[in-house]
Amino acid sequence: MSNITPLTPPTPGNEPNASKPNHRPATVAALVELNQLIIKLQNPLTHHSPTALRLLVERLAELNQDIEQTLSTSNQTLARASEGMQSLLDLLRLADGTPFPARQLFSLLTPLHQEMLLARFQLIGKQ
Repeated sequence: MSNITPLTPPTPGNEPNASKPNHRPATVAALVELNQLIIKLQNPLTHHSPTALRLLVERLAELNQDIEQTLSTSNQTLARASEGMQSLLDLLRLADGTPFPARQLFSLLTPLHQEMLLARFQLIGKQ
């Protein structure tokens, strides 16, 4: 039996937008809603009042902002993971010929894996 604990997704509540009530990660849900609004606007049989059009356009702008924020946050997470990976690669290159115990490699790779999971969860909206 192994002493190594499995990696788990990031803890909910640590994300920058976690304090927003009913905040859903923007990616999948927002893209679905964005697509539905576009279909609604493209329907030639539907006549929208100016007020309804204004509200639809405002919602499109909100969804766009949410998607941009999510992509930006995930990009920052991936950049941190990339920097960590580069540091690890530099360390391994300098340690050429020096044996590393599996536990030590595991401890070096775990934070990178967690950053990758965080970026993935930010994009797909899972917690």
